[in-house]
Amino acid sequence: MAASSTPAANLLVVSDLHFGEELLPGASMERRHAVELAATAFREFLRHHAARRRDGRPWRLVVAGDLFDFMSVVVPSAGSRNADVRRFGLARGGAASVSRMRAIAEAHRGVLADMVRFVAAGHQIDLVAGNHDVELQDAAVEAELRAQLAACGATDADQARVRVAPWFVSVPGVAWIEHGHVYDEGCSFEFNLAPADPADGALVYNADYAAIRYLGTALPEVDPSAIEEWSFWGFMYFGWTQGVRSFGRIMGAYGRFVASLVRARALHQSYKRRDRRRRAHRDKLAKLAASEGVAIDALAGVDRLARTPLTVSWRRLGRMLMLDRFGIAGAALLAVLAVLVLLPLGWALLGAAAAVAIAGAGQAMLGKHMVTSQLPMRAVPKRLAQLVGAPVVVFGHTHEPWRQVAGDAVYVNSGTWLPATRPGLRRSFTHVLIQPRAGTAPVVELRQWRDAGSQPFRTDEESQPVSIAPLEVAAG
Repeated sequence: MAASSTPAANLLVVSDLHFGEELLPGASMERRHAVELAATAFREFLRHHAARRRDGRPWRLVVAGDLFDFMSVVVPSAGSRNADVRRFGLARGGAASVSRMRAIAEAHRGVLADMVRFVAAGHQIDLVAGNHDVELQDAAVEAELRAQLAACGATDADQARVRVAPWFVSVPGVAWIEHGHVYDEGCSFEFNLAPADPADGALVYNADYAAIRYLGTALPEVDPSAIEEWSFWGFMYFGWTQGVRSFGRIMGAYGRFVASLVRARALHQSYKRRDRRRRAHRDKLAKLAASEGVAIDALAGVDRLARTPLTVSWRRLGRMLMLDRFGIAGAALLAVLAVLVLLPLGWALLGAAAAVAIAGAGQAMLGKHMVTSQLPMRAVPKRLAQLVGAPVVVFGHTHEPWRQVAGDAVYVNSGTWLPATRPGLRRSFTHVLIQPRAGTAPVVELRQWRDAGSQPFRTDEESQPVSIAPLEVAAG
């Protein structure tokens, strides 16, 4: 569906609301409460801006990815012959994606209803696919979403003001907006516009997806965002403190996590299936460039900035799974046994101590291992801005709101609306306001929804945001 907004629309950018994350079986009360707070605040945000315009302009609300959390919704299949499916539900992709969309919509009917009221007031919504809701790229999932919007009273005119963006939103001369997961090797897909295996329609596993399916299910009481920062030993320590049974459960979950990534690596080695995904991605890339008015060479350059998932490389996969550390530990153990057998006791003890010291130094040189990790993304926007000529670049994904100014360009992360353990209540409900201006750079501000209004938000890295006049209530 082609974009229908006017260039003069003021932009509001939010991201990472993760509606549906509370549906993960066993989700903690804190998790469910966090999603409830996010939903309540977002509904207030929608109603507030639906009735208020700035300078008489309508709003173009861009949700820069992860509005929905398909990862956390389990679609059971008790009759499956696959033990993994029986235990953890159907994999992402295919018909299961439609069921997940329906479950999330039913749980958040009020949010969808307020979205309909927002566009009915003359505004527009763009929904950018993120790594947790990449299923929005699927035409069947979009059709289900539109059916749910219609059930909330959306007319054909309202539906025309809701657009699903498979990757980015580009406002020429104003802003380039995307989720940003394509620059994170733990969350990216090898071919962003063709993430599913053509053989069965299931999404190819990346580290983030596998972590939520297996580790997140084993630890539903723990904040999924916090899990991404845990080291392997952090998981082991947590499991051990919970008792022997919990330790065994976590070890089993880690084993399934590893196995899923090894299977994903095998899919990357399949020439025919990989080539089908590559060709589908290139075809969609060309169509997207034409529909969005972006030069194909520029968009291809942006595509080259994407990080290939770590499952493509045995070396990177092995490092993440700590095979290098286990190798060092195993070599040290063999060296200790060898010197104890072959050398006199005094020399053997000295040799054993040396082997342990060398192994310890090697472990220290490897640094901290994360089960999943997010690469620093602050170097990407500058290169991206040069490629597409956008004075403002907005990402989400990391849940950390930040704002940087470099030369004539502004780089902003819209943060999250999920006030869980990370980043916490005080750094949630953040959003970006972009006000286009004729003949000059747009006004850009990082803001936060609090006290029933939109307030300036200040990070440690930025100066005081620009003061903006109060909103005016639209007539009628």
